[in-house]
Order: sequence, then structure tokens, then C-alpha cells
Amino acid sequence: MKKNLFGLLIILSVIVVGCAKEQEVPLEIPTGKFSGSFTRLHLDTKTLKIDTLKADLVITFSATTGYAVLSDTTTVHAGSKGGYIVDPLYIQFGDSTIPTGPIPTTGKTRLAGIYQYYYKDNVFKLAKSNDTLNFYYDLIRVP
Repeated sequence: MKKNLFGLLIILSVIVVGCAKEQEVPLEIPTGKFSGSFTRLHLDTKTLKIDTLKADLVITFSATTGYAVLSDTTTVHAGSKGGYIVDPLYIQFGDSTIPTGPIPTTGKTRLAGIYQYYYKDNVFKLAKSNDTLNFYYDLIRVP
């Protein structure tokens, strides 16, 4: 009898723990002005060497007007702006400055597409990669 009660107690405790509601963490939407660095890593498949490009950027985020990339947009990173959508793991940027038709091959990176991100307090990090390219944004909110 004691074994049955002990087994029933274990089963009930598992059910209670499994049914307990978890506190949902509210999704933080990045807003404000962020400053920091952009790094592009490119693997040359012929030489197997990695080329690195860096630039200092300022990016503004607004829930109503979208995002805009400012600062040094002359050589490494193109100036871009548009809307963005956030979920708990990814952020997607829609660059409205990309011209219609054939996309110019300027060699500059644009903030467009889907990125993994980390956003907490004043720290905002973005990362995106494929076979030979990696993009990293390391940003801090500025007043």
C-alpha cells in the first residue's frame, strides 16, 4: 500500500510540475540610437584565407519609422533604411533603399535579411552567416 501511495505521489508531482504555467518573458523591441562596430568576414575558397572588413556605424531604431544605418557608409557598409520585424530569436530587416531591377554590385554590405540577435539592456548584437560570409554588428545604445 505504501508503495502505491509513493508511486501515486511521484506521478502527481510530475503532473503538477508539468502543468505549472511558465512566466513569459516580454519581447523587447530595440528602439533608440545604437553605436558600435560592423565586421564582415569573407572566406576566400581558393586561398582559404579570411578577409576582414570593419566599420563604425550608428543605427537608429524606431517602432514607427523603422531603422536607418548612419555614419561611415562610404566604403564598407551601405547606408540603408526600412522596416524591421522581431521575434524571440531573429530580427528581419527590409531595406527600402535597394533599387528595383538588377542590384548594383558595389561590394558594400546592406543591413537586410534575417539575423540572429541578442538584445538586453543597452547591448544589441546581430549576426548572419552563410558558407563564405559572416556579418557581425556589436552595438551599444547611446543617449
